Amino acid sequence: MKIPEKIGQIIGAGQDFLILAHNHPDGDAVGSVSALGRGLKSLGKHVDYYMDPEIEDKLGFIDEIELFKHDASQLAPKYDAVIYVDCSTKDYAYAPEQMPECANTIVVDHHKSNEGYGDENFVEITGAAGELVYLLLKDLGAEIDDDTKDALFTALSSDTGSFQFSNVTSQTHRIAAALHENDKIFSPISKRLHSEKSYAQMKMYGEAVHSLELHDDGQVAFIELPYNVIRKWGGALNITDDVSNIGMSVIPVIVSALAKETEPDVWRISLRSKSPYDIDVSEVSLEYGGGGHQRAAGCTFEGTEQEMRDALIPRLERLVAEAGEDICES
Repeated sequence: MKIPEKIGQIIGAGQDFLILAHNHPDGDAVGSVSALGRGLKSLGKHVDYYMDPEIEDKLGFIDEIELFKHDASQLAPKYDAVIYVDCSTKDYAYAPEQMPECANTIVVDHHKSNEGYGDENFVEITGAAGELVYLLLKDLGAEIDDDTKDALFTALSSDTGSFQFSNVTSQTHRIAAALHENDKIFSPISKRLHSEKSYAQMKMYGEAVHSLELHDDGQVAFIELPYNVIRKWGGALNITDDVSNIGMSVIPVIVSALAKETEPDVWRISLRSKSPYDIDVSEVSLEYGGGGHQRAAGCTFEGTEQEMRDALIPRLERLVAEAGEDICES
């Protein structure tokens, strides 16, 4: 995997950098941004982060989060480059309404739907954006200390479901092995990311399971968390990543959707498809201005509950029908 030479030149010549990620950042976004920032600072660069303040408590062990800025007035008026990390589209980024002046924009992303919106783009389909950040830091000769390793492991483990999703490759494991060098232990982080929940998060998980529906002879799973339920259990921050994957654990589901009403009549949709079936859920997310991967994608739907259901469920059933022959062969 070749890193664009121009990116190294921009970072090498520059001094001031602003790093952004997507709205509602997950472990991959937070870990990747933190690792990249720490790496750049090890090279003597100045780094600012502008990040969505809605970050899950379970990621609080990453010290770099304390440096994340949410107020645009705290940013410099000009940067040598703005780096978008883990953002499939520019519109998906959590960014200041008035962006500071920048000489270059760099995109580091692993989503299939990314069309390369930066001046320079390091976009490859990998298990996590953290893989690309690791390769970039190695190419730059940046220091990867224990805190940076924790951030990178968080990125890899989060977006691969603790290395169980189909997006895991030999490269993912090679990077994980490199992070483990010198007897570095990640089991406490892994347990925190994937096993531990607060009481409110566990109740939210239970609400999601209770709402589970099956459609299309059990091939399509649908889960819905209405606004009042989300508010009851502490808000969207208490919807853990694994809620999006509940439907995929049900036999014989091959496509699943989670609809979260984060504001009245505003639904954040998380879509999943099961390997080895050749079903690309990003096709659906792109229709609603979202993006993502073949087997994990997301978008936002604005409308009533009934409008959302009437649009989404039949569309997922058509997606399954269009892949009918491939499903039968598998």
